[in-house]
Amino acid sequence: MSATTDSFILGVDIGSTKVAAVVAQQKQHNGISTLEIIGIGKSQNDGVTKGDIRNAPRTKEAIRRAVDEAIRRASIQYEELDELSANVNVGGMLVETKPESNTITCKSPGSAVGEEDMTRLFQEVYKTASSDLNEIIHLLPLHFGVGDEQHIYDPIGQIGLKLSGEFRVISARKKALQQIRQSLTEAHPLLREDMLVFSPLASGMAVLSENHKQYGVAVVDIGGGTTDVAVYYEGVLQHVAILPFGGNHITSDIAEGCNLNLLSAEEAKIAVGETDPAKCTINMLLIIPTADGIPPTEVMAKNVALIARARVREIAALVYAEIKKSGYEQKLRAGIVLTGGSAHIKGIDTIFHEITQLHVQIGTPKGLETTGLYDQVTRDMSYSTALGLVWWSVKPLDSRMKAPKDLVIDEQKNLNTGNGQQKPIKETGFQWNFKNLKDTVTGFIKDDLKGQDGYLQ
Repeated sequence: MSATTDSFILGVDIGSTKVAAVVAQQKQHNGISTLEIIGIGKSQNDGVTKGDIRNAPRTKEAIRRAVDEAIRRASIQYEELDELSANVNVGGMLVETKPESNTITCKSPGSAVGEEDMTRLFQEVYKTASSDLNEIIHLLPLHFGVGDEQHIYDPIGQIGLKLSGEFRVISARKKALQQIRQSLTEAHPLLREDMLVFSPLASGMAVLSENHKQYGVAVVDIGGGTTDVAVYYEGVLQHVAILPFGGNHITSDIAEGCNLNLLSAEEAKIAVGETDPAKCTINMLLIIPTADGIPPTEVMAKNVALIARARVREIAALVYAEIKKSGYEQKLRAGIVLTGGSAHIKGIDTIFHEITQLHVQIGTPKGLETTGLYDQVTRDMSYSTALGLVWWSVKPLDSRMKAPKDLVIDEQKNLNTGNGQQKPIKETGFQWNFKNLKDTVTGFIKDDLKGQDGYLQ
């Protein structure tokens, strides 16, 4: 087979502030899969807004630069490739999630449920969940039922007449996915989409262990334009959400509060890199260059830290509200794992712990060979989604998906419900309901305004 599928795996994370690419090779040690990172690349991107490609030319150029850098560092020659397949993320506010359930009669009633029965159940759920507006990205099982017995994790081998299942359907607008695919192929003539993966699931693949998922954990990926939340319990994805706030909002608040442009505000945020104002002395100043002939702007580092702290507290409060909404607040024994580019902000784990009272840690990539680019990738959490995209070709998100994930489904047949009528799409996407969360979040914000968090006196 070609180098495209055999010798390496490529993951491309198209984000709101950057495109990150990771090239890796799968290794095996005593039956355990690991990854050796052989190439990475990253380029700035301002052509995506909350997951949606708004400026295709800029996004294509960012994809080209990131992929070219990763391929070059991996010492791969384009001349040796017939095609360059990549696992690519889908995220932001264009993604929708909804529950779906179905029941089938087992092929051999009275015999044990087999993989063929499971495949038929997945096919039926796919049919009823499909729509003409959205494309299904993931069909994830929650639990199954066989006969009168419900809430079965894995029904294979159980005996019963009926097999039922509860699923989580994750889909995205077909036009948006077409734009992603087109951007890839136009970024480079060899580049093609292999698999589309929901961003929070990819991030979890990179930084979560199976023990995390069993004990109960929320992985929180704080990107530039959005914050992704995925809650796992007993090894199963139980809840997902996309919050329309991220690192860019910290930057814009600093710009407004300190009278800076966005570029200078980002530089100030990075230079201070702190959310604890007590660590900034009263006379610590940042000298921000301006246009030629205009004196530079002086900004107090403490003010930058205060603004960053207030915004991080707000994001933490929104995440906490979403965890409470999931119903698993008291079951997350592994707490919260933070990842994404903004997870580098000093003190962010402390703030999340203060707000949620859960155990909080900064995520570290799992299962990597300690060679080559290991140190660079583990230090820079903005590569976590791209790493997870690579893992998607190596291990399943859910062990029960090993057989059904390979379903070949005729989309044209699946557009109908079975009675000849088109099934309308359910508007159950990530519509952030501020009204319902007002009381939860406002309390934390008032703490900042009143100075009750101990800093804004």
